[in-house]
Amino acid sequence: MTRQANRLWLWLALLAWATAVRGGLPTGEARLVLDIAGEGDSALSLPSDVTVAHGRVYVVDSGNRRIAVFDRSGKFLFAMGKGLLKAPVGIGKDGKGRIYAADRGTGRVEVFTRGGKHLRTIELQHGDGAPARPIDVAVEPDGRRLYITTNDRHSLLTLDTQGAFTGEWGENGPEEGEFRYPGTLMLLPGNRLAIVDILNTRIQLFERNGRFLTVLGRWGVTPGHLFRPKGIALDRKGRLLVSDSYMGVIQVFRDDGQFLHVLGSKGEVLRLGTPVGMTVDDAGRLYVARMRENRVSVFELGY
Repeated sequence: MTRQANRLWLWLALLAWATAVRGGLPTGEARLVLDIAGEGDSALSLPSDVTVAHGRVYVVDSGNRRIAVFDRSGKFLFAMGKGLLKAPVGIGKDGKGRIYAADRGTGRVEVFTRGGKHLRTIELQHGDGAPARPIDVAVEPDGRRLYITTNDRHSLLTLDTQGAFTGEWGENGPEEGEFRYPGTLMLLPGNRLAIVDILNTRIQLFERNGRFLTVLGRWGVTPGHLFRPKGIALDRKGRLLVSDSYMGVIQVFRDDGQFLHVLGSKGEVLRLGTPVGMTVDDAGRLYVARMRENRVSVFELGY
């Protein structure tokens, strides 16, 4: 898309959203609690994803090639993976608080303790033995199965507890079960898995054995549609929150695909600069990585 066409799309999108707001677009209350940005040597650069484990906030600090760790008040604690990570993108955790970093630059997943000690490296391969480039990783609570999205073949890999290849599904395409640059993924209740299918502008839901279930969202610039979905999170009511990095909004859907509302406050839509990876902690707070703004914003959800 040319720069001129991109600007036209953005103008049309803003007009569509403004019209929707005037028409009484439903908003779900989201109150900003704090921004986590760090300062000096701890300052975040192009954060792409975030997770919370045992009271700590783990941020994929992509521009600094590390995982930056903060407490829930935003105080910097330590960093891990410096010198080991090359181009980290996604992050996951298991039930014991071990942290898994998907590194597109090295084709590996690096595993750390919650205190930052490096435990092991998982070299990734496709079924034919070719190297794989990971984008995100999700881990069963017991750590016995890993799910990894890859962009080089537009597919999802599954690995066992030892990091050995156990399966792969998906290929490049627009049909159900196919992907065009799969990104963030997360485990859902009911033995399900959600995958952000970026250029197909949708979220696909599967059983964890790979059986396709349904799609959330479709291409568009109006509420209930997606233009560049990037992050996904699950709130305490079982609703799916989806960030759109182009539109700068976070929309909320039921897991059957029905659009519910957009996050905002007092009827005003919440606008963010490049929201990407997200998570909801055990207290119900939403953490949003805002890549171009070099911060993670924390919100209290009131809907």
